[in-house]
Amino acid sequence: MFEEIYRESRQRTAGLAMGLTPPDLALTVPACPEWTVHRLVAHLAGVVADARAGRMDGAPGPEWTARHVSEREDVPVLDLLEQWNADADRLDRVPSHMALDALTHEADLRAVLGRERVPDHAWQATLTAIVTHNLTDLTVKTEFGSLGTGPVVVEADGYEFWRAFFGRRSRAQMESWSWSEPYPVDEMTFFPPRATDLEE
Repeated sequence: MFEEIYRESRQRTAGLAMGLTPPDLALTVPACPEWTVHRLVAHLAGVVADARAGRMDGAPGPEWTARHVSEREDVPVLDLLEQWNADADRLDRVPSHMALDALTHEADLRAVLGRERVPDHAWQATLTAIVTHNLTDLTVKTEFGSLGTGPVVVEADGYEFWRAFFGRRSRAQMESWSWSEPYPVDEMTFFPPRATDLEE
């Protein structure tokens, strides 16, 4: 599943990035405010390059990701896409975390460019896996069905919940969902909640 999700996300993201103008590439990404669109693409190229080279110390921490950007700050975006595709085609396997990272940043990119969100089948499949394997104390009721069998029930828009898991929503946004009982939302996410709300 994750190999397919990664391949399709990479193809969609590359298709979006190929036609961007310099002003587009200089846009700040609200979901990753320290990055421009160019830096986001540099990170995606850097992840797979590091995976092939075995340079995974510190992943997925800020110093590891910052190095991807700094090493590629002056590389044209078309060259970054070429590097990304070439390295990805040579991977023996795609780890699940790499697929989730690519899909999350595809969503970041689409939001800043004002494009439609990532296809439902991709994020819904990953959300199902996340709730089943990582959030076993929850039952998440979404517009496309209930996920999980945990004792704490939360009703939320599925896409919002998926984005929140990867640190793209604030604590206040998550607490505004319908919970059957108080829940430590800070402990629910892979990355910490944002300090400010993010509307997409």
